[in-house]
Amino acid sequence: MELTDPRRCALLVLPIVLLASTALVFLLMSQWLGKEPGYLLGFLFYWLFWCLFVPWVYLGTVGLSSLFKERRPLFKKENWLLVVLLLLTTVGALVMYFIPNVAHTPLVLTLIAIPVATINGICEELLWRGFYVRVFPKQVWLGLIYPSIGFALWHLSPQLIFPAPSGVFALVGSAFFLGLCYGLVAFKTGSMKWTGLSHSLNGIFAFGGAIAPSIFRLVPSS
Repeated sequence: MELTDPRRCALLVLPIVLLASTALVFLLMSQWLGKEPGYLLGFLFYWLFWCLFVPWVYLGTVGLSSLFKERRPLFKKENWLLVVLLLLTTVGALVMYFIPNVAHTPLVLTLIAIPVATINGICEELLWRGFYVRVFPKQVWLGLIYPSIGFALWHLSPQLIFPAPSGVFALVGSAFFLGLCYGLVAFKTGSMKWTGLSHSLNGIFAFGGAIAPSIFRLVPSS
């Protein structure tokens, strides 16, 4: 697709439309069904429509699955800094969230967090890293920086229901930094393979953010 291609240009407004539509879904669903169900339906809409359907429309099934394949290997001598950066983001989540809290976190919640965080990590990396890098493979601004901004701002939507304990803008800022780290890896490799793995592990170590606890509170025995 050329830069003048309308479908490619549409990706420039995608983060704005995504933010507005997901905010609307989160607010409406939480008002109609309650906070936890509304929160989960908001994420379901985000995953299915924005993270899976939209990239599939652009790339097709084969193109979407190809986002998991490295075009350039990550584990090469010249990429050592990227490997360290990726490891630090994952180890950081382990040390900051998992280790201090695992002893007093219900086992059921931890088990719920595993599939939830994996789904969220893979879906988000398909959209914000793999998809944008594939469409804009040689443009740092459009393939790396711009989607990192969109990824960060999208986090405003779910916080309309459950604000982060650290503060709304603190989470947005940390998401932007994380997006840049992941974006560098995806931009270098042409794939979201390793960022999807790291993102999923980070979510597991953070006990699924606010998604897994929402499911946990809806489980009758909890």
